Amino acid sequence: MDLFFSQLTSLLPTQIDFVSMLKFILLFAAGSLLLSLLGRVIFGKRSGLNHAVSSAMGILFVYVVTIVVYTFNPSDLSRFLSPLPFVQFSGEYLYILPFHGAELSTICENVLSLVILAFLVNLLDSLLPKGKTLIGWYGLRFVTVICAIALHYIVNILVQAFLPGVLVTYAPIILLGILVVMILLGIVNGLLGLVLTVANPILGAIYAFFFSNIIGKQISKAILTTGLICAVVYALEYFGYSVICISTAALSAYLPLLVVLLVLWYLIGHLL
Repeated sequence: MDLFFSQLTSLLPTQIDFVSMLKFILLFAAGSLLLSLLGRVIFGKRSGLNHAVSSAMGILFVYVVTIVVYTFNPSDLSRFLSPLPFVQFSGEYLYILPFHGAELSTICENVLSLVILAFLVNLLDSLLPKGKTLIGWYGLRFVTVICAIALHYIVNILVQAFLPGVLVTYAPIILLGILVVMILLGIVNGLLGLVLTVANPILGAIYAFFFSNIIGKQISKAILTTGLICAVVYALEYFGYSVICISTAALSAYLPLLVVLLVLWYLIGHLL
């Protein structure tokens, strides 16, 4: 992965195109709201789809915040920020792993890491209270993503310590296995829940609460969240943002994106 990013040196931008950045932000906001409105109409208020989109906003918010933080002290923070999937910090530039040209194992390794992060965010979001006020809602959501990032960082340390070669070699198989298990869980949970409900409604309700709701739904939402963020990564590549300048002079380009993500996070995760 490091070798691939080093080959992008010729693409280093010397400045930020604020007009293109603004267009991308507007398109991103419009697409996210359209998807969430469809989720509200089809699945109802605060559906699993909208929760997945909201979690994607929270993760993307963390990405942008890390860019801002990294500009002030890159040398001391790089090892904490580097585990984030699909990105790598180097000096005044952020390299985004493109889907075209990268090895399948590298892509699958990052997608797998993102699935783990998305699962943690969605799981913690379902367990923590929602908050009754605007400040309370944002405060609890910040706790959610911070705890998820910390757990994700610990998982990365354990993987690098005990399974570095295995993960790189078998990342596509592991990812495919997760997708197959998710599909099978959906089928098995539905059938088993139906059988238990017919045999004993109380057992059926207990099974639905602990397995269908907490496990199955969080895996499904994690896959949806991962798909949305991967779509954003692909869009960044399509619009020519595989390498992004993250110098202090470019901070003003990311402030509107932070505001947009905060607003979308609340609209989609709480109101819709």
